Amino acid sequence: MHQALLVEEIQLPIFNQILENKTLYALARTCQTFAETALDVLWCDLDCFPRLIQCMPKDLWMSELKEEERSLVITLRRPISSADWVIFQKYSRRVRSVLGPNQYSFGNPLWRIDDALLFALCAPSVPSPLLPNLTSLVWRVGSDAHLNALHRLFPSSLASLNLLFRSEREFGQVSFDLNSAIQFPFNQVFPSLKSLAVDAEHGITPSLLEGLQPSISQLQNLGKIHWPHLRSETVMSLAQLPALTQATFKFPSDFSQYIGTLPPSSSMQNPAFSKLRMLMTKYVTPAAVLSFLGYFALDLDFISVVLCGSPSPSQIGDFFSSIASSPSRNIRSLQISDSLQRITEQNRTEYQPLTKYKFVPLLQLKELQHFRVNLQCSIILNDADLLEMAEAWPNIITLWLDGHPHPGSHVNPGPYALVALLDRCPKLSALSIEVDFSTIDRADFDPLSIADSFDSRHTRNGRELRDLRFGPYNIAYPDAIAKFLACFVPDQARIDMNWPWTLESEPDIHVERWNLAKQIFNSIRST
Repeated sequence: MHQALLVEEIQLPIFNQILENKTLYALARTCQTFAETALDVLWCDLDCFPRLIQCMPKDLWMSELKEEERSLVITLRRPISSADWVIFQKYSRRVRSVLGPNQYSFGNPLWRIDDALLFALCAPSVPSPLLPNLTSLVWRVGSDAHLNALHRLFPSSLASLNLLFRSEREFGQVSFDLNSAIQFPFNQVFPSLKSLAVDAEHGITPSLLEGLQPSISQLQNLGKIHWPHLRSETVMSLAQLPALTQATFKFPSDFSQYIGTLPPSSSMQNPAFSKLRMLMTKYVTPAAVLSFLGYFALDLDFISVVLCGSPSPSQIGDFFSSIASSPSRNIRSLQISDSLQRITEQNRTEYQPLTKYKFVPLLQLKELQHFRVNLQCSIILNDADLLEMAEAWPNIITLWLDGHPHPGSHVNPGPYALVALLDRCPKLSALSIEVDFSTIDRADFDPLSIADSFDSRHTRNGRELRDLRFGPYNIAYPDAIAKFLACFVPDQARIDMNWPWTLESEPDIHVERWNLAKQIFNSIRST
């Protein structure tokens, strides 16, 4: 064996490249020189906390299947001895990240530990913290015991914490003591937190989470926060966090009115949200988002918004205009969608189309690289509109214009505009757009006749393209369309068609023709 392989600093990067755990098991069991490093890699990232319990003697614990909860519950058979703790610490000191006591494993029951075992792990005689080198934790809160055990089990140096609150609907009867939650001091228990997330989308009332909010404004190292419900006062208290760069939360319903009662943000002692660059929010009104952006005059790189219901095109246009006129003119990523689940034939006529004129203000955003729209109204653009976008956003990487298609009812870009877009936006990687293929009107259509219009450039324009999705338009000649796509779409691109919901039981003729075109395209590409 080469002497270099005896050095742990050399072993570690090599072992980190090993993908199969069975190879690491073999190294740990058969070679004393490699054992410590192999164990470090094996135990660095755990899929669930109970793995550490299972490393102790089998007569100490047992697992019981709870079919009604779809979970395997680990309980104690006997008290934990000092010898058991020696075994536990042999592995626990190696752990850097863990998904928590109640984490789902795909295709398997949920592993979790009962409260009695959790109390035993938190006993005063137990070394604290149990996982001294842990930096990242996902922790499911199913009872007060899970919340109160955090400071006993895990080190104060924890950098990333994700709390997943279980609902009664999902896991059976669960009760929470609000008094204990109200007093939980994040800033004292984990003062070094850089990332804090709370997930309580499944039946947990916002009033519970309100009790956890007072201390988060004291986390001076916090760079990322994800919180489903924040009070208006808490949003304001986060403004002075010096390291906050990413924020995901839902604005309160009265946030716009609340902002209106405040003095100008310029009166604050320090610049508000001085480092914030990414904002993500769900189930909000355009007014709430614009109130936040306008009050703080934020210069953001990334904005993602899921709006309540299905706003009108006029509201969407006003939102785009406000974004374009805000200080965030160097924004690189803009995503907007609505929360309406389904459009039917009955309410389809209520939603007017979104035309080019609503997008015009966004053409001022010259640094835009990712633009995603997912709305329940139709999006109408012609060839000239699409080319105007290409001219305004030459560095665009993602252009996802995902509306609710209406086959054959509107004028939309044709094949020529599609090729021109790929030609003028060489970095384009993902594209979703409605394309009217009616100009490919004969079986012997020659796709190279389009290429001649682009100064004899290589026909495989859009060389970065990886994901391409079309709207359902006028597919009359599947074979000709397949040849066109094979001529202009890179080999590595995945293509698909975006179909609207339909009440008809029989498949649309365009669906059948598209499936045939796609089949022919794949056969051409494979030859």
